[in-house]
Amino acid sequence: MNNRYPLRFITLWFCLIIIGCDKKKQSTTVLSLPPFTTQKSSVSFSDFVGSKPCQSCHPDIYEQWAGSTHAKAGGAPTKDRIIAPFNGTPMQFSDGTVYPEIKNGIYQFRIVDQQKTEQVILVEAVVGGGFMIGGGTQTFFGKYSDGSYRFLPFDYSRNESSWFAQLADNEEWVKINGNITLENLYNWPPHRVLGEIEDVSNCQQCHGSQIVVQKVGGQYDIQFMSLAVNCESCHGPAKTHVSSMSNIVTDILHKDGQQEMNSLIGISKEESLNNCFQCHAVKTPIKPGYLPGEKLESFYSLKMALMGNENPYSIDGRIHTFGYQQNHVFSDCFLSGAMTCNSCHNPHSQDYQDINRVALASRFDDKQCTSCHMAKLDNISAHTFHKAESEGSACISCHMPFRQHPAIGNDIQFTRSDHTIAIPRPAYDASQGFESACQQCHMDRTVDFLQQKVDEWYGPLKPLHPAIANRLKVNENTIGDEANALLLQPELNHPMGQFSNLTYFIKRYLTPGMENLDSDIIEKMMTYAQYDDVDIKALALAGLHYSQYQNPKVQQFIKDALKGMGNDEESVRRRWGLILDYFGTVYYLSGDRPRAIICYELASSVLPNDKTITANLKRARS
Repeated sequence: MNNRYPLRFITLWFCLIIIGCDKKKQSTTVLSLPPFTTQKSSVSFSDFVGSKPCQSCHPDIYEQWAGSTHAKAGGAPTKDRIIAPFNGTPMQFSDGTVYPEIKNGIYQFRIVDQQKTEQVILVEAVVGGGFMIGGGTQTFFGKYSDGSYRFLPFDYSRNESSWFAQLADNEEWVKINGNITLENLYNWPPHRVLGEIEDVSNCQQCHGSQIVVQKVGGQYDIQFMSLAVNCESCHGPAKTHVSSMSNIVTDILHKDGQQEMNSLIGISKEESLNNCFQCHAVKTPIKPGYLPGEKLESFYSLKMALMGNENPYSIDGRIHTFGYQQNHVFSDCFLSGAMTCNSCHNPHSQDYQDINRVALASRFDDKQCTSCHMAKLDNISAHTFHKAESEGSACISCHMPFRQHPAIGNDIQFTRSDHTIAIPRPAYDASQGFESACQQCHMDRTVDFLQQKVDEWYGPLKPLHPAIANRLKVNENTIGDEANALLLQPELNHPMGQFSNLTYFIKRYLTPGMENLDSDIIEKMMTYAQYDDVDIKALALAGLHYSQYQNPKVQQFIKDALKGMGNDEESVRRRWGLILDYFGTVYYLSGDRPRAIICYELASSVLPNDKTITANLKRARS
């Protein structure tokens, strides 16, 4: 769930101490940028047909999908889909009672407040079925008079056999009890909507397939193919493909022989991950209207959530608050190899497989790892120092331990396997606030003891990636020149680490309109601005624009860079403008209106028709 400015994205940075490599204040001279053309969507709702037409040609794959958790991810409330007890047993709050019940075959929540006033909310849709081994939950949506489907604040945990809710004050999940109030629930009255609506708290499109929402006056018009994850969620719109293939069956050939559907065979590892990151990632919207088949990064940034100081990921990528499997992009299996989601997960059945697509007996089968790391097969115990076939000897126990998401609290189990696929480092893990894989099993042992055993068994461990190791060396006493050497290393291959380090450097060491900024810093940022990665490119351009808007050489570089962007220009400029707007908002909230105005003016030059930037600039000037 993301709005333009989620609370965690707009948090102030590092106590708002701006050090800067040059502290002279400048008057604003806004760089005049040429307009850009908004690219029209190539996909519409009418291009989708749903999964059923796929069955006749692909019966085996359809059958696999139909039994998967994707196919069972959601839908209308039915007896075989609902796992929560809608039996009238009350959920007691201190200011009211909620009765989950079935009346005339319809699932509903009946809420009775202290004045005995009743409110009935009908369950229109269900999401989840408690499938996740680390904590499976089920969520409910009601349909409101304005046409919206709204997330209801009463969830059910299969693992805990308990109703739970999210609190407003700390956003943690707790089992419902008589000590909390309805008024203290994060989502009461219900306000988070299904589908993506600008400026409204929303669930994006992850809890259904091809969700399209339009606001007409005070009403919402919502369409969706399914509340499950269907074939077209991954393969894109199939209408033309189905029509073409049906015609071939009846000997009517398409003129150009096109099947009108993109193949997912042979795509890059980044494209493969993005297919899953439609849902399994923390995404910042930069443009409305996404539908499968479009380029994901034209509509969402997959890195900008790292800008806030409460971003979901720790320095090395492990879940710091609440996140998804996107942290796999921090893993060496991805950075130095070609490991994608499909390397372990069958994309149709969600069963487990090895790198050769051979089905595995269970989700914890070592062949997920040993199909690549074959040398470990000779003598597993020699590598693990645990008995073969024991839990401690399983690859996943050490390298992908289940961790509770910290933002959720500890009342409801919500553990997810760590997709950074890290090496256990007990002392380092503890220093970063994480329970090491070793300590999960050996709770009676101290961190020092566990680290001593790791050192004894393995000797010097493989070093952390330089992008991570260098960031860990930066502390509150690190001056600009040292930070430049540590953080600005464009030659490294670690996109998330590069984005995080560049963000840190800009926020801590650069200020608007700097004079005499070290030429080495400028050159490195220019190198980043020539990356293919649109997030890093946009961040570097924003940093250059922000700190060097009066530098003629940099101004010319920016203009030249725009000329060579081609189809990426809109994606880059939307990120670039949003980043500058974010900088302006941070300054504004800290009381520094002059710098806020500069940032908003710069943002407005990048995105001149953006209503939010215009409103923010007007507010800062008033």
